[in-house]
Amino acid sequence: MSMANIAAIFGVIGVITLIAMAWAVVDYVLSSIAFFTVARRRRISNAWMAWVPILRFWALGGICDHYDSTRGFKRSWRKILLTLTIVVVGCGVIFEIVTIAQTVSLTLTYEYSNYVDVFTVIGSLAGVYAMLIVMIIVASALSVCQMICQFKFFESCRPDDAVKFLLLSLLVPFASPFCLFSCRNYDLGLPQQPDVNEQLPPAGSAQ
Repeated sequence: MSMANIAAIFGVIGVITLIAMAWAVVDYVLSSIAFFTVARRRRISNAWMAWVPILRFWALGGICDHYDSTRGFKRSWRKILLTLTIVVVGCGVIFEIVTIAQTVSLTLTYEYSNYVDVFTVIGSLAGVYAMLIVMIIVASALSVCQMICQFKFFESCRPDDAVKFLLLSLLVPFASPFCLFSCRNYDLGLPQQPDVNEQLPPAGSAQ
């Protein structure tokens, strides 16, 4: 392969990476604006968390808890979303560390050996496989909870469009942040009562 072809491949990879990073920023900013605007308007405590990685799910959960409270339900979506997010991130970090450590260990073990015991290799990686399975299960649970909370967000803001926005978020790539952003100035799903904007307990307080 010529240097020109190698340079072209790296150029394409670089462009794709830049596009992915730009989209990640757009997604993050639009979603954060939506969560922060709604949380602040409804006087939900610690609305600023909508701008903080990981903690932004506490803000989304707070919006959902507030919405459920107006319908007579007591939920704790804040704790559920934040806990699952922390577990997924923690498992991801540990998985990367363990994988690298195991790879280095196996490389050093069999570097000067002509015989590789497949069963020994599989056994040494059993912990990695187990952690990967746990991470996939928890990530799936987090994804389901996020979709539930997004639907509650849509329903509290624009109930007539909630199903449509949820389907767009699930089926159309890149649609989710725009759906969230378009709902930021609405409270059509909340009852028109004086106590609609009742402030939630501060983050970390007893429910």
